[in-house]
Order: sequence, then structure tokens, then C-alpha cells
Amino acid sequence: MKMLVVDCCIRGEESRTKKLYEAFLENISGDYNVEILNLNHENLAPVTREEIYERELRIKKGEKDSPVFRYANQFKAADVIVIAAPYWDLSFPSLLKVYLEHVAIVGITFGYEESGSVGYCHGDKIVYLSTCGGYIEGRHLGAEYVREFAQMLGIREFTSFTVEGLDIDPLKAEEILQDGIYRMKSEISL
Repeated sequence: MKMLVVDCCIRGEESRTKKLYEAFLENISGDYNVEILNLNHENLAPVTREEIYERELRIKKGEKDSPVFRYANQFKAADVIVIAAPYWDLSFPSLLKVYLEHVAIVGITFGYEESGSVGYCHGDKIVYLSTCGGYIEGRHLGAEYVREFAQMLGIREFTSFTVEGLDIDPLKAEEILQDGIYRMKSEISL
């Protein structure tokens, strides 16, 4: 089975969210071919009008394997998708939104029918992992956005886990993170 890990951990190796998703990967029990896409290393930019026209033209020509659709095809082919992004300005870093714009392509990952939009993704599950400095009491707008995004693309199972309160007392941050990792391992399994 294919697992795509979308790493949007802006702080790189210092990222507590990265530590969380690495612990998650250590805990998986299935036979997964894991591919990690580190968004910090990608040359992502917001989608332009010209790019939208190019996409539409390639779709009309049947060129769905074009490099233009790299992210969409990669996402579509994954059986399980793990998205790791810190809680950032009420949701997630803008880099993740830019990436998702490159994934959501009519004719590749979703389409329209009379009844509404229909998802074309093969995956059956998205796991969204996050950390935040304060307490958000379950109100993670980034997680909610990704949940709705997943449904639009046809992925019905969504799991979210956030470790909160990491910046309240810096002396307890590592202890809180390790406790969160322990809880995550008992709550989320693959």
C-alpha cells in the first residue's frame, strides 16, 4: 500500500510536528511504501491564471500524466495520506494551502456531476497531525479545512490529532510532546 506523507513542518528538524509524525511512522503496523514529500524542498507557488488555462488545456488533450499534475497524481494514487502541519495563524502554514491548490484539479482528483462534486482519489484515509503552542480546545480550523478537502476528493475517513500547550511552560514542552506522542500511538493505528 502507498502512504504519502506531506511534511509541512516549516521549522524543519526543530519542528515538534515533525517529531510527532516521525513517531507516528514508527508506530504503523501495515506494509506501507512510504513516500515523504517535504514541502519546504518543493518549488511551490500560488496557482496563476496562466497555469489554470494550461491545466484545462492538458485535461482536454488527455495529458493527465503531464508533470503539471505531479502533485495531484501523487496524492490521487496514495492509499493513505498523512499531513503534518503546525497550528499556524488559526489553521496551518500558507505553504500547505498552496500545495493543496496543486492537488485539487478538476479532471484529476475530482470532477462535477449533476449531483455535485465527485472525488477521484483512491485513498481511503487522511491522518492530520499537528502541534500548537497554546490551547485550541479542539477548534483546529486547519484540520477542519483538510477534512472538507478530503471529502471533496472522495476520501471519507479522516483522523486528526493535535498536541496542545507546548509554549505555555517551555520547561514542560518536551514532556508534553512525549505525552502527546504516547497518546497518539494509543489513539491512532494503521
